[in-house]
Amino acid sequence: MPKIDGFKVCQQLKSDPETQDIPIIFITGLTETQEQVKGFELGAVDYIAKPIQCEEVLARVASHIKIHQLQQQLQERNHQLEVQAAKLVKNHHDLLSILNQFQVGTLITNADGHIIFISESCVLSLNQNNAISQQWEDVLPFDTNEKEQLQKMMMKPVASLTPVSLTWQNQTGQHYWLKCNIRDDPREPKQHIFYFYDQSEIYQLRQQLSQTHYGQMVGNSEAMLQMYDTFEQIAQGEWTVMIEGETGVGKELVASGLHAASTRQSGPFIAVNCGNLNESLLASELFGHCKWAFTGANTDHTGFFEAAAGGTLFLDEIGELSLSMQTSLLRVLQENEIIRLGETKPRKVNVRILTATHKYLEKEIREGQFRADLFYRIRVARIRVPPLRERQEDIPLLVAAFLAEERVSAGKVVNQISMEAMQCLQAYHWPGNVRELKHAITHAIIHSRQAIILPDVLPPEILESINHKSKTKPPTIEFEGDERTRLRQALEKANGNRTRAAQLLKMSRATFYRRLKAYNISLNK
Repeated sequence: MPKIDGFKVCQQLKSDPETQDIPIIFITGLTETQEQVKGFELGAVDYIAKPIQCEEVLARVASHIKIHQLQQQLQERNHQLEVQAAKLVKNHHDLLSILNQFQVGTLITNADGHIIFISESCVLSLNQNNAISQQWEDVLPFDTNEKEQLQKMMMKPVASLTPVSLTWQNQTGQHYWLKCNIRDDPREPKQHIFYFYDQSEIYQLRQQLSQTHYGQMVGNSEAMLQMYDTFEQIAQGEWTVMIEGETGVGKELVASGLHAASTRQSGPFIAVNCGNLNESLLASELFGHCKWAFTGANTDHTGFFEAAAGGTLFLDEIGELSLSMQTSLLRVLQENEIIRLGETKPRKVNVRILTATHKYLEKEIREGQFRADLFYRIRVARIRVPPLRERQEDIPLLVAAFLAEERVSAGKVVNQISMEAMQCLQAYHWPGNVRELKHAITHAIIHSRQAIILPDVLPPEILESINHKSKTKPPTIEFEGDERTRLRQALEKANGNRTRAAQLLKMSRATFYRRLKAYNISLNK
């Protein structure tokens, strides 16, 4: 590309009507995060770092073409639906007939929020006999936050309407990812039409594409998206990284992902748990020893630092190292060399160091248990892995992944989880984090007598915790004054959380929102 770079080419392609819809992938040697972000801001859909593998390029091209085709199909269906609906404003039966014909789930609510129509092709598989005449928020199988997003969208003017992203799991445990557009019913503006577009295939393709960057990490919650952002910023550097997080959150998984996304991915990845070895054995394992260095050393031994040459060494539970071992490790980081036990000549090592701990090392430093100079050496870059209680919306994805791994056990096939069991998992506080969730699924598979996991086969501590919560009733709060005043008092008491405010007033969310709208109380207050 003489006299022009890839960014300019991308910009020109995206500004030309004939080429603006073509997906663009950068193949580049520029691996800095700023460069990647710049490419995405200009409209690129992906990037591949050099040196390239032809198979990867072809696979990514095929995936992005498929995603592009699926998105075009969804846009065409949406346009056809809205055009047909506009033409049939005066004909009630023709409009409903058109909605039933399209491969898009539709639902219509009246002015009070009650469901008056569900299309035959609705991906939500709602029982029409039970759902008709019910409040939509009592029927749709989404979580509280997603229902609040839908409620907010219903109250916005037409020009401000945007699609709402939703997730849903059916009775067999299959997960769906949806986009929902909400429009006023052309026959009656106070009624609303919900258009549900199944984007599961698009989501799954994108998940497959992201595996190259994030390894086997699972989750699309806000907490995980923030972690992915930090992950991308530090993955391809040579900095020493500290991975912070509670026990069981998956720190080693993050470490292996950082290695796989780094320029050292072709080298070895070696993980060492510093808490599992005593001091003398750990020194031998880390730095190696020569023959006869100590009793029982019958041969030369290569340590982990040398074995990880050209790759990554992950030191888990680094807070368990003794002060003398901390001193030895500090020298390695400063000089990039080790001395085998029994030798005097140093050996150069070329390895990237990743560390992890569940301890609060600043406190260990104050108590004289950890060296401050080593602390600042190993925490050049840092990444925090969120605990499971901060990303509970990821639990269905994690459960699906664990079921796929362990669905066959002791000759039984267990590949589903009931909605009731899933609700129990999402209500639990998970002190053991993702590791505890994985063990809970294994426990359920062992004890399940059928293909679907029911609540009664979950570990007893989960069921006991849920039962205790259900017996603990929140204190009753009385509000005084007229209705406008009570609405404002409830919002203030709930710190602006509208769902909680509605619960305090003992009314449904839909009724609460209608009251806010009737009294012109801003949702931002």
